[in-house]
Amino acid sequence: MPNSNCEQAIWELEVGSWELTRIHQEVRRTVRRHGLCPPGSRVLIGISGGSDSVALTLLLLDLAANNEFSVVSLAHLNHQLRPSAERDEAFCRDLAARHGLPIVVERVDVKEYGSSHGLSLEDAGRRVRYDFLGRAAAEADATRVAVGHTQDDQAETFLLKLMRGAGLTGLGGIYPRRGLIVRPLLDISRADLRAYLVGRGEAWMDDESNDDVENPRNRVRHVVLPELDRTARGATRPAIARAAALVREDGEWLDELSRGRFEALATVTPDGVELDAPALAAEPPPVVRRVLLEAMRRAAGGREVGLDHVEAARAILCGNGRGADVPGSRVELRRGKLVLVRQKGASK
Repeated sequence: MPNSNCEQAIWELEVGSWELTRIHQEVRRTVRRHGLCPPGSRVLIGISGGSDSVALTLLLLDLAANNEFSVVSLAHLNHQLRPSAERDEAFCRDLAARHGLPIVVERVDVKEYGSSHGLSLEDAGRRVRYDFLGRAAAEADATRVAVGHTQDDQAETFLLKLMRGAGLTGLGGIYPRRGLIVRPLLDISRADLRAYLVGRGEAWMDDESNDDVENPRNRVRHVVLPELDRTARGATRPAIARAAALVREDGEWLDELSRGRFEALATVTPDGVELDAPALAAEPPPVVRRVLLEAMRRAAGGREVGLDHVEAARAILCGNGRGADVPGSRVELRRGKLVLVRQKGASK
């Protein structure tokens, strides 16, 4: 943001109003607090055509005008799930053209992909989407990929993970940065972003599937959160998002501690992973779970590892069972070692 009153006045003239300036300031604070786009970053933006990603594009283009980073391309994935998918693709192509940006577009039959890989529609969409963004980033020589998750998404994710019995890592919700992926809008509500777009006279495309309350996330969005707001007599999303941030910080500290313990206790072999069982069993339970999770992920060959799998391995560690089959491997206790033997067909 501007460093003097004169610069502030120029900035306000450029962006049009105090409200727009406040949102730019919020986004810039988030970017700087979490180191999302260091000076010189080349940013690719994932755009769906919805209000969140359209606002993200416009906000980052404004902030990039200060020469801290550059927006090098947009990327749109057509999931081929809705009749309006073609409309959304055309909208994104037009938005890119209006702002003189290249755009990478790919079409994937997500439903078929999910069926062939044994994944839910949501999991299939997530996997296909992030694989695509990685390829698009390489094509554009981008060093960051920005996506439009908001404070609302953070609150919804926290509640969904809470209902599923997640630990600290899961309850940390959506992380501001994971690898190349950055999320500059996590401190901004969807309502504020839509007000920003209306103020600029910008359109966006609504996804009609977001109204289907049979979908768990949509039910949290349209039923659970409004009821929480009525009970609290005020907006609960900011408080839930703050709670997720605090939990995330605790979880990150434990993750770092546990990575060190994994390195000390684990031996990675061509056949899987071996852990020093007595030493691991002596660790506090939060560290044990994280070390086991890391070991299981190493042996899983890309399969999803859940808390129930970790608890099954922990039971073996404690002597409550002879062995357990978990994603990509089998866990057994052998002569003082907890051994995760990679199953045939699981990639290394």
